[in-house]
Amino acid sequence: MPNPRPRKSKINWSKYVIIILLGLALIAFILQSIPRGGGRPDQSSPRFVDMGDLTILDESGEELTTIDIELAQSEEQRQRGLMWRRSMDEDQGMLFLMDSLAPQSFWMLNTYIPLDIIYVDENKQIVTIAENTEPENRDPIPSGAPALYVLEVNAGFTRRHRINPGDRLEWTFDYR
Repeated sequence: MPNPRPRKSKINWSKYVIIILLGLALIAFILQSIPRGGGRPDQSSPRFVDMGDLTILDESGEELTTIDIELAQSEEQRQRGLMWRRSMDEDQGMLFLMDSLAPQSFWMLNTYIPLDIIYVDENKQIVTIAENTEPENRDPIPSGAPALYVLEVNAGFTRRHRINPGDRLEWTFDYR
């Protein structure tokens, strides 16, 4: 009787290749979902550009406060807004000049500063204030009423200066 030789089992490499490829795809997916620090290639925070002065008046016309404003008037400027800013001085804000009087809605994508968002009508009267918005939140923050202008200031600003719906804004632009 011949001596039986142990039989070599064939390795099914295709199963291992599929498992390895699925593992690599899973790792790539996980790495893509990890937030990166800031979303800007240069990681630098944009600087405030003083483009004018804005005064907030109460309903009787008494001045509540005056701040320096940066304007967001083009579509690109409005979309960028205060994204990637790490801080903003108390006496600064961004004024958005919208294209038309309509219900407006903002969000806090890539915005690291908590803000008060002040919605203003065509008569420069405050219609709604969204206080202490949450940084980097993607939920819409609606105006609740038609607005033509939107002012963003540091969170708590409206409370500290006793700013309310019905108060008015006045501004002057300083084009350099």
